[in-house]
Amino acid sequence: MNFFNIYMLMAAAILLMALFMRGNVPQNKKFVIWSCLIMFVVYGLRDAYSIGGDSSSSYLHQFQRMETTTWSNLLNGQEFNDNLMWQITVKLGFDLLGGDYQLFISLISSLVMLIFGRFIFRYSVNPVQSFVYYWGLWFFTFNINSLKQSIAMSLILLAFDSILERRLIRYLIVVSLAVMFHFPAIVFTPAYWLGRLNPKRYLVLLAAAFVVVYFFRDQIVEYVTQFYYEDREFAGEDRFWTGKVIVMLSLVLIAYFLRRPSKEDVVYAASMQFVAIATVIQLFSVYNNVFERLADYYFQFSVIFVPFVFVPKTQERREIMKADLFKIGAYVLCALCLYRFNDIVTRASSKLLPYQFFFQ
Repeated sequence: MNFFNIYMLMAAAILLMALFMRGNVPQNKKFVIWSCLIMFVVYGLRDAYSIGGDSSSSYLHQFQRMETTTWSNLLNGQEFNDNLMWQITVKLGFDLLGGDYQLFISLISSLVMLIFGRFIFRYSVNPVQSFVYYWGLWFFTFNINSLKQSIAMSLILLAFDSILERRLIRYLIVVSLAVMFHFPAIVFTPAYWLGRLNPKRYLVLLAAAFVVVYFFRDQIVEYVTQFYYEDREFAGEDRFWTGKVIVMLSLVLIAYFLRRPSKEDVVYAASMQFVAIATVIQLFSVYNNVFERLADYYFQFSVIFVPFVFVPKTQERREIMKADLFKIGAYVLCALCLYRFNDIVTRASSKLLPYQFFFQ
């Protein structure tokens, strides 16, 4: 494998910077800002016409089509069937930017990085780990290929504030906006109530969900997909477990026993339950990868959930050895994520290499 590519150099720059910017909150804020800026350089200044799959094909064609699309035809849905806010965004982008697709991509990239950086600064107990998980769990490269969903997923991160602050109206407004960008974001609608469940019932509810999915998954898929896909059938493979489901389930179970959530630990408890929900949705990925995208609306919270696991809840002497083991576990997991990140970007199917900036 080639570890000397732009993406691994980006990761190396951020990790090296972390060695010199550890400490209190102000220093972490600087680290998050500079890290997001470095990621934006790679993410937002790439050649939008050659780097990535969807970014240089379907999205480009939609953008170019705006030259002959009137506002009336657009709002009437006569040109192409897509989500309303995405249509408006593409049309506004084309008109205001003079048809400059490269600048359009850069602006979306800056928005995504700004929201993500804010989310990490506010809720992550270890921003360094959060960035590594962001790379290794496919989210960074996913955003390059899925502009529309990356905006919707960013809005979902903003909705997390409303869940914690118990602002239902604001939550519904933000989630509704995300749905108008990417309709499958509607899967996050019940999160306001699910994220506030009693943590003590966590394992019971998770086990019940697995039992229901196991016996009724065909009926559930048929019911759910009728709201989004018309005249389309999903035939699942004759299996229940996948490698990713096993990893996700192991993660939430280990986390529960190592650091059991409490009502007071609201960020950790909510993010843990969201990752558990993502695991249940991931069970349906044997039908179609669309369910993996649905799961990502919840699974993206793993970037703040996992670092919590490696922070011991007590500093008593008897916990010192356990804390050392926690650190070793964090290093091992981060190393695996970096290895996987390199594997992702070097795959020919990812269309992320050879890399070039827009000005090259």
